[in-house]
Amino acid sequence: MLKQEFPEVERIRHPIVVRTLTVSQVQHLSPNYVRLRLSGADLTGFVSAGFDDHIKMFFSENGQAFDKPVLGEEGLSYPEGAVKPVMRDYTPRYYNAEEGYLEVDFVLHDEGPAGAWAKQANVGDELTFAGPRGSMIIPKQYDWHLLIGDETALPAISRRLAELPHHTIPVVVLELDQPGLEQYLPEHPLAQIHVVSRSEQGQLLAQAVANLILPEGMGYAWAAAESAVTKHVREVLVEQHGLHNKQIKASSYWRASTTVEDE
Repeated sequence: MLKQEFPEVERIRHPIVVRTLTVSQVQHLSPNYVRLRLSGADLTGFVSAGFDDHIKMFFSENGQAFDKPVLGEEGLSYPEGAVKPVMRDYTPRYYNAEEGYLEVDFVLHDEGPAGAWAKQANVGDELTFAGPRGSMIIPKQYDWHLLIGDETALPAISRRLAELPHHTIPVVVLELDQPGLEQYLPEHPLAQIHVVSRSEQGQLLAQAVANLILPEGMGYAWAAAESAVTKHVREVLVEQHGLHNKQIKASSYWRASTTVEDE
């Protein structure tokens, strides 16, 4: 029996750059979800090669002003006695180099510094971030791509839908606290969109994935949600759909015991 070959995933490293941008547009897509457009001269040279890249954003803790990190030979560091910011990872949802802006989506939560900041963000506010420090390039030459996640995964799923060839079949399974956000996904002629409501321990999301009849051919599954939910979804993909580990990328974007702070 011949060993099945899978397209290779490519990993790219990027120089770390610290940038400070200004909020140029605020768009509330739902009561708990906001899209911010960031602009400024620091955006020159920005690179994000992977649809699920992450940039590290810096936020104040308890309203206290913080010192920006210094970039050295060993990466980011702070001088002795510096007030360090709180750092959170977010996906750069859309970058327009010609018009000079970057869009980042936030799930709004009062408990965390990132969501609390985004909830009150206004045009003219500044935001500092670094990265992405690397990209993982998942090949597009699969027959179908299964994209699974909750609100925190929407930016990455949006990017993937926009970049997939029109002959490829995207299957999207979303768990949303407030259904309706799916309308903001980019259009794709072959996309299959499934939406379930938020449930305890992501049971509805995992069940929806288990119930899927996947398209013919070779596919790749990408999932991102709460840690335990993602683990369960991975098990379903392997045990019920028979996917190989090389056909799956499942990421923990947040943990139920902590605040949702990742896009």
